[in-house]
Amino acid sequence: MKKTVLIYSLLLLLPLAFNVLPLHAGDVIIIDSRHYSNVFGEMRNYRIFLPPDYNENPQKRYPVIYFLHGWSQRYFGIGPIYSDPYEEGTDNKGDNIANFVSTHDVIVVKSDGYNKDPEEEYYLRPYNIGTRKQVETYRQFPVYYPELVNYIDATYKTIPDREHRAISGLSMGGFMTYWIGGKYPQLFSAAGNFCGSTEFFVGPRTFPVEYHHKYMFKNYGGMNVRLNYGDQDFIRSYHEDVNRVWTQVMDNYDFKIYNAAHSTCGLGEMFGFLLNTFNNPPAKPLKWAHIDVYPEFTVWDYNINTDRNVPGFTVLENVDKRGFRCSVREFLPDGELLPFVNVMVTTPPIYDANQLYTVNDLDSRTLKSVRNAIMSDNTGRLKIKVDGSLHEIGINRMKDKPNICLASFKIENMAWATTGKEVILSIRLLNKGGAAGKNIKATLSATRNTTDIGKNSSYFGNIGIDEIQDGIDKFKFIIKTDSIEIVQFRLTIQDDLKNEWNEFFEIPVRRDLAEITDFVISDGRKFTVSRSGNDTETAVFGTGNGDGVANPGESIVILVKDHGTLRRTDLICSDKYVNPFGLNRRKSDEWFEYDYVGASNKYSVPLIASDCPEDHTLEFFAEYWLPDYPCHIIKQGKIKIQVKGKDTTPPELCWVQIPGDNILMAKLSDGSKIKNVKAKLILRIKDEPEKSFYVELNDNGLNGDLSANDNVFSVKLARQNLGFYRILVEATDSYGNTMIEEAADKFLLH
Repeated sequence: MKKTVLIYSLLLLLPLAFNVLPLHAGDVIIIDSRHYSNVFGEMRNYRIFLPPDYNENPQKRYPVIYFLHGWSQRYFGIGPIYSDPYEEGTDNKGDNIANFVSTHDVIVVKSDGYNKDPEEEYYLRPYNIGTRKQVETYRQFPVYYPELVNYIDATYKTIPDREHRAISGLSMGGFMTYWIGGKYPQLFSAAGNFCGSTEFFVGPRTFPVEYHHKYMFKNYGGMNVRLNYGDQDFIRSYHEDVNRVWTQVMDNYDFKIYNAAHSTCGLGEMFGFLLNTFNNPPAKPLKWAHIDVYPEFTVWDYNINTDRNVPGFTVLENVDKRGFRCSVREFLPDGELLPFVNVMVTTPPIYDANQLYTVNDLDSRTLKSVRNAIMSDNTGRLKIKVDGSLHEIGINRMKDKPNICLASFKIENMAWATTGKEVILSIRLLNKGGAAGKNIKATLSATRNTTDIGKNSSYFGNIGIDEIQDGIDKFKFIIKTDSIEIVQFRLTIQDDLKNEWNEFFEIPVRRDLAEITDFVISDGRKFTVSRSGNDTETAVFGTGNGDGVANPGESIVILVKDHGTLRRTDLICSDKYVNPFGLNRRKSDEWFEYDYVGASNKYSVPLIASDCPEDHTLEFFAEYWLPDYPCHIIKQGKIKIQVKGKDTTPPELCWVQIPGDNILMAKLSDGSKIKNVKAKLILRIKDEPEKSFYVELNDNGLNGDLSANDNVFSVKLARQNLGFYRILVEATDSYGNTMIEEAADKFLLH
């Protein structure tokens, strides 16, 4: 039965808000309002849907679903470009927000993603997520969302905890749903995505990253996650790409395909899924992981602060009271480590106050192990400092028990895990605890029935503190299906005192495919290749002498000829002569102009080691896309190339920075060790003669260089005349090849 409520009565009963505009949709109270955001430094709008009995019982509180709209839409509904409405009345054939709230005890908050561009009269793209390697403004919507949640909890009768809070959204709002939900598992217990895009450039404006949901599955521990999409949705091909991964690694993920296009298909079912989560919310995981694009962030009351000012991801894994794994990578899933980044991890107050703890720190990149004595503060927090390399951290008290974890694994009998073939896997374990582990055994099991385990156990013997130990036996398994691209395993580790440790890890899977033979090698040569699906471009790819032969020291791009066009390839290779010193370069061919989704076809630029022997054969697993509008077809196969000649390629300058405190940093790439690097700094003040000086840069971890042997050469400069300097970098590798290149920017020194 409809209720007639006078506007002046509503104004008395409802919480005070700016520009309150009560509307009615059946029994539902709809309010358009706004609040001041300290994050944005401006007023922000929202629409809130309140259930019919909201004002009848002052003591009653409600769970909340936050909703993020799509492109060209706003908090008040559709924008100037038409899209299917989903708010009230007959919208979406009655399957809409207002009608759901009219029959369920829930509040829905629709936030406003408007991101005003100073050069546009009315800007249609919300949320400051972008394409073409950029975001458009400094507004950071994920950073804003906790502020909005706090405001709503303080202003309305919500149940103010994560167990009764969910997030959902459509299209670009669906992308944001997964991003914000995964960034704040401490705020939300569920995330529901309608037809969301899978990839965009996001993050800090001056160093954004390509954020792809496919690689972020570990962010959703303690949440229920769902995707609704239509069988006619123009984004459906990308949803299928994500499903081939998420269904294999997430027990808390579900999806449903509807007879629909790009819309809020199954809105009532989705909201019902979110409400069911509130009835039985998942608990915070005992051990969790998190990946974040921001240099500073908070998750589960851990505060992470870094000084990163280049694109990258901070990765936390296996986090619990006994320790964690930490790294900073250029891209996911296997981007180059960034050891020159400083990382400070501040734990929650879960330790005894003002007590001394031993922190075991193994750098898996260098295999260097150190132990640090760290005092907890008077609240029981620890501050642990590492760099951006791959660190295994163990946190121990005096005479603490062992803490055994997975150190690394390796496929022994093939270049990559291949479906239908027996895979032999070796595993190494690390003890980062406070006592030796005795008679260690490990058992391997698969989390899905796609994999048969043959040999499932191995004995590791005794493992001392900070010691890495190989298993006596190798594990064996066979992947039965070729419709997936990843398998997940559970490793159960036990000692003779019945201590037990469990760890999950994933291995990419590739099909057993034929060899691709119609390809060319670009090693600093100009080619016309496919671009953005159905277009072409002519450019130089790779670095080398341009003769089309893979030589030691060259960076190459392999171009496969398909449908009369050369196509760039994403490559997997486990050969020790590819990407030496941990280097790994990947680039993107954006397809936004083709399908308007925001995703890109990745392609690799592998570097061949300078000491690669003559006639050595490199084997790659290659992948590239073909257009099939609005979808894309993924083509794959093996490629073999033979390495010829010697290294005549000089080092390559990747970037130059002076991030602060007059420290000059230059990232270089080469197939051999770089012998020396120097820079010429040139100052030109108006109407005065040009002044210059030289400095030597080093990669030894001293004199301003943070991390040794990471190919970032640095020096701390003496105090200079304030001004903007041009910088020329000169570098010589171990084979005598020399480069001189001027950095693209000018740099301020003081």
